[in-house]
Amino acid sequence: MKRFSGTPIRRLEGITYWVIEDPDGIYDFINTEIRKEWEVDAEFERRDPRRDQWLNTLSNRRWTLEILKTSRIQLNPAIMKYSDMKRNYVFSKELAKRTAELRQGIETYAMVIWPLIVRMEDRVLVDGYCRYTTLKAMNIKRTYAYVGSLKPQST
Repeated sequence: MKRFSGTPIRRLEGITYWVIEDPDGIYDFINTEIRKEWEVDAEFERRDPRRDQWLNTLSNRRWTLEILKTSRIQLNPAIMKYSDMKRNYVFSKELAKRTAELRQGIETYAMVIWPLIVRMEDRVLVDGYCRYTTLKAMNIKRTYAYVGSLKPQST
C-alpha cells in the first residue's frame, strides 16, 4: 500500500498510527487503495466484487477519523468463521499468526499502523482484523479508526 505523502503520524496509548485527517483524503484512500484490497479479498472468497454490498456502498459514505473504544467495535461473525478447506485456509488461524507477528513488530520495532476501518451504523469492523486483535491482545482501550457513515439520500 503506498503511503500518502505528508501523512502525519499520531500516538494513542503507546501505539503509533499513520493518519489521514481530511475527510476527502480518507474518502480517496478508502475508494482507491483499500477498495483494491477488498476486491482481491472478494475474488479470493469466490465472490463477485461487482455484486458485493459493502463495496457498492463505499462511494456513498462520508469518512471521518475518530478515536473509538476497542470494546465498542463489533466483529463480523461471517469473517471470523470464514474457511476454505479446498485451499486449507482458515481465517481465524491465519489471523492468530498475523496477530503475533504484528504484536512483535509493534513491541520490538515500534511499527506504525493504519487506523481501523469501521462502519458507522453498527460499529462493525470492515478492515483491520489483525490490527484490532493485536490491539485487544495488548489491552489497548482506544484506537484511531476511519468511520464511514452513509450519506443521506437526495430526494
